[in-house]
Amino acid sequence: MVKKTPRKNSTDEMTKRLSFVKWFATLLFFCVVVHLAYIQFVDGEELKRKAYNNQNLNQLISPNRGTIYDAKGEVLAQSIAVDTVSLNPGMLVYSNNKDVPNNVVAEGLSNIFNVTYEEMIEKLESGKSVVIVEKKVDKEKVDKLKKWMADNKITAGINVDEDSKRFYPYNNLASNLIGFCGTENTGRTGLEERWNRVLTGTAGKVVTTVDLHKNPISDEDEQYIASEDGSNIYLTIDVLIQSTAEKYLEQAMQENPTAKSGTCIIMNPQNGDIYAMASNPTYNLNSPSSYEATGYTEDEWKALPAEERSASLLNLWKNKAVSGTYEPGSTFKLITAAVGLEEGLVTTDKAGDFYCSGSYVVDPDEKPISCWRPVPHESQTLRDALQNSCNPAFMQLGQRIGASTLYKYFDAFGLFDEVGSDISKAYEGTFYDLSDMGPVELATTSFGQRFEVSPLQLISAISAICNEGVYVEPRIVNKVENTDTGSIEIIDTKDVRQVISKETADKVKDMMQSVVVKGTGRQAAVEGYSIGGKSGTSEPIAANIEEGYVASFIAASPIENTQVVVLFMLEGLSKDAEHQGGTVAGPYVSKILGEVLPYLGVASTSNTKEDSKDEDKLVSIPNVKDKSLQEATSLLQNLGFKVIAKEVDDTNTALVYDQVPKYGTSLEEGSVIYLYTSEDEARNMVKVPNIKGMTAKEATNALKAQNLNINIDGTVGVVITQDPIFDTEVEAGSVIDVVIKKELVDAH
Repeated sequence: MVKKTPRKNSTDEMTKRLSFVKWFATLLFFCVVVHLAYIQFVDGEELKRKAYNNQNLNQLISPNRGTIYDAKGEVLAQSIAVDTVSLNPGMLVYSNNKDVPNNVVAEGLSNIFNVTYEEMIEKLESGKSVVIVEKKVDKEKVDKLKKWMADNKITAGINVDEDSKRFYPYNNLASNLIGFCGTENTGRTGLEERWNRVLTGTAGKVVTTVDLHKNPISDEDEQYIASEDGSNIYLTIDVLIQSTAEKYLEQAMQENPTAKSGTCIIMNPQNGDIYAMASNPTYNLNSPSSYEATGYTEDEWKALPAEERSASLLNLWKNKAVSGTYEPGSTFKLITAAVGLEEGLVTTDKAGDFYCSGSYVVDPDEKPISCWRPVPHESQTLRDALQNSCNPAFMQLGQRIGASTLYKYFDAFGLFDEVGSDISKAYEGTFYDLSDMGPVELATTSFGQRFEVSPLQLISAISAICNEGVYVEPRIVNKVENTDTGSIEIIDTKDVRQVISKETADKVKDMMQSVVVKGTGRQAAVEGYSIGGKSGTSEPIAANIEEGYVASFIAASPIENTQVVVLFMLEGLSKDAEHQGGTVAGPYVSKILGEVLPYLGVASTSNTKEDSKDEDKLVSIPNVKDKSLQEATSLLQNLGFKVIAKEVDDTNTALVYDQVPKYGTSLEEGSVIYLYTSEDEARNMVKVPNIKGMTAKEATNALKAQNLNINIDGTVGVVITQDPIFDTEVEAGSVIDVVIKKELVDAH
């Protein structure tokens, strides 16, 4: 009999299996719930953001940056339309929805934009959803891109977004004042940086629902947030006056090659308006990082360490009229004189009030402090001392005033303030602490040395004297225009305080006129206008002798109802070269005022003819173009001119193609005229000789020896300026403009 093994109950086994499945399903469900909860509460916001970004395309709408205008509406800085080109590396497709290979994109775009093939490959393989190819792209490149995309049938993944680029129509004009913008249209220097909040608008955006390839799905869900454009600003700067200042500053730098830099400010003392603020060297605002204005060659620039290149550019961009400081020298004697008069410690014309023996002892334990001139000025009035720019006289006046009283007025004249902080980074004047003002410090301060102020601080202080004693805050922006509403905000003139009385101010201005008529400022005179001024020459301390001298001149005109104040200065002049303010800076101030005053409509008040040229001796050159060479030569010779022309076969048939000088120019008899009979005829070129310091006769003979003509302003004295400057190559027959004035012996 066979014994059978009992079978398990199939029902029990099924029950166990079902229980296991239920348990596993419950566990799986629990895990899913936990994961969903984690997604919901931990990763929810991030996933929501990613989903939104995948489904929505945010396009920023760049606002237009405000325009900068001069006082008469000339555009100085504006934004022009450009584009930004970007890529979505994972979404580059052909028209048949096939992916575009990276090498095709890299090769095509590297041929159009300022990026290499290798750089493009790196961008495409970066793993980023969006990469920038190039910003500030002009229309020509965008057109090339669109043609390339069309030729290659690329339909998605390359974006062209509207953008703007800052453009400066006048290139170098007022570059240190205006400043420039960075790549994001944000001001980096100058007014662009200081007024960035006003000039920069608020960006807008468009939010659109898109598909996988970033193509819009529907316009119904599109959200549009408009951008707000920046405001326009109108400056007090006048392009023509600014150009005049820069022209003569550049000429001064060329004629004084040891100078390292120069500054010129032209200001209206009555309302603080700055008509011009010029610096030299300048740079091109449309290419501010170029090496070309730094003084280095391209190879030298490339060899410089990065930090040195950066330092060189920062120095080039600096607005030294506001951000630079210097020792004002004898121009500061006007401040000391004003304080002494206001305090009743001196009068303008008391005989024997001061004495100069060539030096002055202010401290028995220290060496005597010398006057700038070794020959003593001896007995003087205050007017004499200012005309002579006598240091000992002002040391004596400083002792009468005392340090604490001087400092009280310095504060009132704005010399302890950050003047021009709305223009550029401004500095307070650097003075001795009052507690450190010993006899020597008081003496040097009284005649303008061993402390520093900015050029804008000084001209603002002197303008207070020229404005009946009222200090007015300098103004560079006179109105702001809201481009959305058209509303105008006027930036009002700010009369800060009465520093000295009108009576004192009139006395100082009267002495300033004496300086120009009889003293060290004679070369700043302008025929037909009353000019007052003061020369200045400051020397470096022994420890910094390489910094060189500063030659400056400050002038005001007219003396009654003064409308213009000019400060002109050159820094870094060598001791071995001409470096005195009266002879270096004075002549350029004369030229500037000679052009600016008539331009502003200031009426001429003088009837003197002493320094005027005799118009009766001048002959106007007729137009001989298209006449036969024979006829033209005969006509010009009959008028007393010397004619030079290339020999031709027949003077009766050869016609005059051009003449030098041009017709209408007025010259003295005996002047030379060159005639040319062909456009291709080689021009006769000569170098202009150096005639500074020559008499009118000597200068005329020197120029005639080079077959050059002369146009003389003045008859008494010597040549103080010439234009073009010496060593300039010009066409033979060209006219050299010279200014002749009485030679200065004292020109400190």
